[in-house]
Amino acid sequence: MKGNCALSVVLTAVFCFASLAHGKDYPVKVLLPGNWADPTVVKVGQDYYLTANNDDHVPSVMIFHSRNLRRWEPLGYASPDAGQGLATDIAWYDDKLYVYGGGGRGAWAMVSEPPYTQWSARVNMQPLAPHGIDAGHIADGEGNRYLYGSRGLVVEISPDGLRARTAPRHVYDGWPIPEDLAVECFCLESPKLFKRGNWYYLVSAQGGTAGPATSHMAVVARSTDVMGPWVESPHNPLIWTESASEAWWSKGHATLIEGPEGHWHAIYHGYPNGQRSFGRCTLISPVQWTADGWPVMASTWPDGWGEPVTVEWPLSDEFDGPELGVQWQSLHELDRRRYRLGEGKLEVRATGDDPGASYPLTVNPKDLAYEVEAELAIEGDVTAGLILFYSPQAYVSLGLSHEGKLIRDLHRFPGQFRGNRSDGVPYPQKRIKLRLRNDRQDASAYYQDARGRWVKLERSDDISAMQHNLYGGFISIRPGLFAAGQGKAAFTYFTYRGL
Repeated sequence: MKGNCALSVVLTAVFCFASLAHGKDYPVKVLLPGNWADPTVVKVGQDYYLTANNDDHVPSVMIFHSRNLRRWEPLGYASPDAGQGLATDIAWYDDKLYVYGGGGRGAWAMVSEPPYTQWSARVNMQPLAPHGIDAGHIADGEGNRYLYGSRGLVVEISPDGLRARTAPRHVYDGWPIPEDLAVECFCLESPKLFKRGNWYYLVSAQGGTAGPATSHMAVVARSTDVMGPWVESPHNPLIWTESASEAWWSKGHATLIEGPEGHWHAIYHGYPNGQRSFGRCTLISPVQWTADGWPVMASTWPDGWGEPVTVEWPLSDEFDGPELGVQWQSLHELDRRRYRLGEGKLEVRATGDDPGASYPLTVNPKDLAYEVEAELAIEGDVTAGLILFYSPQAYVSLGLSHEGKLIRDLHRFPGQFRGNRSDGVPYPQKRIKLRLRNDRQDASAYYQDARGRWVKLERSDDISAMQHNLYGGFISIRPGLFAAGQGKAAFTYFTYRGL
């Protein structure tokens, strides 16, 4: 495929999860495969706009568009130079789209006008420092606008949606979690609000976002006033992983949305069973309404939902465009001065003392089992190659060093083991083809020898520990490219293959 041309590659979102077709008691489809957590979606006429979270990867806040909730296309990153951080909300008001983010340092906002492809810089909405994490926008019938945050806090915001007008006020306590449920914490967060009929509905996350498989959930409350008082649904929790035997763990963080022809859906996230290193996928399930106006999960899909859910998203790259493809991100920082595209290759200026410190370029994988391949040449005092990257402290890499050796690095469990798992395979040439495979959290490494044969290095490793419950960060293992040291590497292609 041509990685930097039109986004024409269609990824089927049931991919390797065919055996995970249904969650407990209600059907589930994968909307965005990979680590697309904290989803939020808004309906604008017949159009839907969605963003989900890669946490602190840069660029961030990818905006997706759909006309039917089943087929999605990316419009571009709203925030090119900063990570998304904590959960966001996407909202529509006065013909403008807004993205709101929350955090301990205060909330921020971005705004876009039709056709919603260009976004403003982030606007700091101080004084909202006590506002908590996450964000949820709602406007009342008189046009007054409010921004909810975690812990049941809310502020009134200005008519342009960019400034706070009041101090945070506590208006919601959350659903009382029964003591016999195994959760990570009470953790009232992720407010998502909408109006239906005479009621305002508040959908919140509780229970913690990782921890036990049963920790996360989505709960519902309603009120006739946007400021409450809020009455809990008798059907709570609306979404929850009841048992670790289910296909999806830690389900929660939901937005409810009316789809085409009046059918309602819940869009939320969850970990694939036993695969926390993969991150939280964006999921979708059908919703129905009780006679007394409460949402509950439906047991069947509406007509037309037998078709696959798809998202257009490139992962491979032949580096034949003028700039980095939309698939590439870097954790915490993306210094574009390090990258030069031209003559069918990506030239990367090396940085850092080891692969983890080199700010690797990575992609968000769509399969539980996949392999990546690249051809590269090195110049200078550099080690460069492929990486399966969770964080600077947790990764597997395979690189060609200036010393004429293949170096396979495994970093995990800082303080217990850190360093190379091989002494280095002699390889005197400066150009090489490499492969890394992640087969459901088992990592293997390969190189092509002088005769063109693929050779597997002896040792493979279990990398399932590279996940939030051990390392934090709410991130995931991502394949990509690295160049560490002083010098540069030139990559002529990067290929991703689902297994």
